[in-house]
Parts: sequence; C-alpha cells; structure tokens
Amino acid sequence: MQRYRIVDYYDFPIDTVVDLLMETEGLYDLKDLPNVQTNTPLDCRDEGDRKLIKNKWCVHGQIPKAAQKLIKPEMLTFVEDSVWDRRDRTYSTKIIPNYLSNLINCRHKLEFYDNGDGRTRRVLSGFFELKVPIIGPLFELAVVQQLKNNAEADFKMGNNAIKKYVVEHDYKPKTGS
Repeated sequence: MQRYRIVDYYDFPIDTVVDLLMETEGLYDLKDLPNVQTNTPLDCRDEGDRKLIKNKWCVHGQIPKAAQKLIKPEMLTFVEDSVWDRRDRTYSTKIIPNYLSNLINCRHKLEFYDNGDGRTRRVLSGFFELKVPIIGPLFELAVVQQLKNNAEADFKMGNNAIKKYVVEHDYKPKTGS
C-alpha cells in the first residue's frame, strides 16, 4: 500500500477558495489534468451540508513493464464516488475501478483549512493498494506518482482559475460558509 500526503496553499481566504472551487461549476476543466482522457459526471445530489458526487474517469499513463501483463490501458477507467462535506470542508473520495475492483483499494481526502494569513491550506492525503504479489508494489508506486502529478497540476489550475475569476467577475466572497 502506498500512502501520500500533499500540502499546498491557495493565495485566497478559505471562503473564496471553497466557494469557487467546490460550489462554482466550470471554474476550470479537469480534463486538462495530466493523464486524464475523460471525466464524465454520473450523479450529483445536494443534501444540504453534503453534496454526493459520482464521476467516471478514464485516465492513461505509464504502466510499469512488470504490470503490463495484468494491467491494460483500457483498464484505467474508474468511478469516483465522493462526498463534499460543507461543514467540515472535506472532499472524501473512494475510487471504484471498472476492472480488478476486488484487488484495488484507493481512497483520498481533500481538506481545506484557514491558514490564518489570508491563505487557504489544502491537504490531500490518501492511499492506493493493488493486492497482487510482486507487481502490486511496483504499480502502486507508479499510480501514486501519477496521483501526485495530477494533484499538483490541479492545485495550480485551481489557484490560477480563482485568480482569473476574482478579477474578471469582481468577486466578493460569501460569508458564513
């Protein structure tokens, strides 16, 4: 099992970050992330303090040579089953692969915190596990590296999108989120 934790800082207060990233549709396109072919919304239900979200993803990337006999590129399709908790400001995700779902376990949590200096701290933590001897750990390392690359690109895209939105829309943060 490979665990990861990534901390980044948005240049904006938490109310602005949370409102624009988590509540504003179409701020930026997740298909622009590295290794993403498609990201298709399947379901989105608002339940007050929580939003339930399901998206189907198709990704591509480098499959380690030792894992190529087991993992084919078309097998890199999965459903993201997520919950956005507005009160806790957390986005929790379980990945449900289309293939090998009994062998793959992947979850992550995205948390937003007021950094106390006008910025917002974003903490992404999670794990990926492929329960196959020998090739599992090799594949886990490759997948986690791709997750980290996408997380860093997502952070940069989000921060840039917030900057652009704030200027173009004379945005004023909502209070009480």
